[in-house]
Amino acid sequence: MKISGIVLLCLTPCFLAPLAFAKSIKFPSVPGEFVVKLKAEPSNKSINVFEEIALQLQKKSGNKSTVKVRHFKTSQQWAVIVTQDLKSAQTLITSDDRVAYAEPNYLYHALDVQTSTATTPTNDDKMGQLWGMQNTGQADAAGQVGKTGSDINVVPVWNEGITGSKNIKVAIIDTGVDYTHPDLQSNILKNTAEIAGDGIDNDGNGFVDDVYGWNFADNKANGMDDHNHGTHCAGTIGAVGNNAVGVVGVNWNVSILPVKFLNSQGSGTLEAAVQAIQYATKAGVNIMSNSWGGGPYTQSLFDVIKLASDKGILFIAAAGNDGNDNDANASYPASYQLDNIISVAATDNRDQLASFSNYGRTKVHVAAPGVKILSTVKGNDYALMSGTSMATPHVSGIAALLLSTNPSYTVAQVKDILIRSSDKVRGLSRKVVARGRVNVYNAIHGIEPADNTPDENLWKDFAFSAETPHPYVENKTYSYDVNVPNAKFVRIVFEMIDTEANYDKISVKDGNGDEIENLSGSYATGYVTDYAVGSKATVALKSDSSLNKNGFKIKKIQVIY
Repeated sequence: MKISGIVLLCLTPCFLAPLAFAKSIKFPSVPGEFVVKLKAEPSNKSINVFEEIALQLQKKSGNKSTVKVRHFKTSQQWAVIVTQDLKSAQTLITSDDRVAYAEPNYLYHALDVQTSTATTPTNDDKMGQLWGMQNTGQADAAGQVGKTGSDINVVPVWNEGITGSKNIKVAIIDTGVDYTHPDLQSNILKNTAEIAGDGIDNDGNGFVDDVYGWNFADNKANGMDDHNHGTHCAGTIGAVGNNAVGVVGVNWNVSILPVKFLNSQGSGTLEAAVQAIQYATKAGVNIMSNSWGGGPYTQSLFDVIKLASDKGILFIAAAGNDGNDNDANASYPASYQLDNIISVAATDNRDQLASFSNYGRTKVHVAAPGVKILSTVKGNDYALMSGTSMATPHVSGIAALLLSTNPSYTVAQVKDILIRSSDKVRGLSRKVVARGRVNVYNAIHGIEPADNTPDENLWKDFAFSAETPHPYVENKTYSYDVNVPNAKFVRIVFEMIDTEANYDKISVKDGNGDEIENLSGSYATGYVTDYAVGSKATVALKSDSSLNKNGFKIKKIQVIY
């Protein structure tokens, strides 16, 4: 793209009146369907509250609208009420005193952004392609040369004989898992209390023939993958190690429970997601790995994840692939403010935040490898995928490995250890709570890397004014210089950032021209950049030929002398 011009401004105080930029998002849902929770389970099981509500709705429509009920298999307190475009159905449902709430049956999707064609395995020598496990500087599948050590540092732990435990159960809530894959088969959790194919609920849990989990997308036994995404996540968590087959997971030994709620296209409903989480909770898993998202805040998901938290279950969730600041614009389920949630951003093989990855210095907890990750897929195959979907199972795997060394760790302890033990990475210091990328060896051995970031108490505010036009112009670069003589460190505080995510990028560089921040999308008010060493910095916005948005406005600068 040819840049039509560069704007260089001599900056003097010139603040304009504050600008407000509204953002409205409509989340897709299944038309005419509502997920309904009662305030309590009916005390008399012969009374069917949901059918009574449906009948009332039908009468209010003058019997012009057929209203149906689809009961949850996981709880008598929940159901989906299906209407035929009945106006004000949600309001009418919640007007019943027995109803806690009713929410649209929102849609969710798998959070991968790229998939390669599958490759046929030869043996465990594919370990050399797993840069997220061991980065020796090898190039990734796109040819980008890696930075040595930009990995989760798991190999030294394996060499100590720490390879996981079958006692640790990880539910992969996703598109299912190919439980016949040779690199996964021995690590799949089998329900031995159930007799396959006899059509009887042998263990009395309400599910017939759930030998290998359950399929909530199609409401049938066993969570076989018909997509690839869930199997890929499973391989990173627990592909068998040292078995002369394909790849290796963080855990060589673990118990993986397939819980399918996303269909063959990688999408699923709120109804299915809630039941999947309830099923995994009742199964007594230690960890739920969640590489999906897309809907708004719902009380339904909050409630079932909270119940998992009350049961001591970790809920590890992908931060999202929108290049979004989750501090400013929440991404669910990763952004629910619950103690058991660990939100995960994605990094590449040079320890840089992936261009697609969401982030949030207070709402996204850790970062992990998520670009061009090789792992298992269905049909005894392997493939490369990218996304916060791929970063999440790295963290789920580390949590499982950590619990295998000390099963008594609480949810709070595991979360705290993963954050504190992360390697500090300059480019991630303002992106995630951990200020860096997860490190298995540190987590296992209680090591907290030194943080050389300047003391927050030393920063001094200085008035500074600079902003792009609102909206900015296409095919243009706006550049602004900061020069504070004798300063040791300088950083920028924005009042507003709003650009086309992943395309129109704001680059913040130090006096040597080295980039310290690369920003695009919408950020929280008052976003503070990483610091430039020295007295100079440059802020530049480069726009492309389409979708110009509101640009940025610098609120002030902060300096340490």
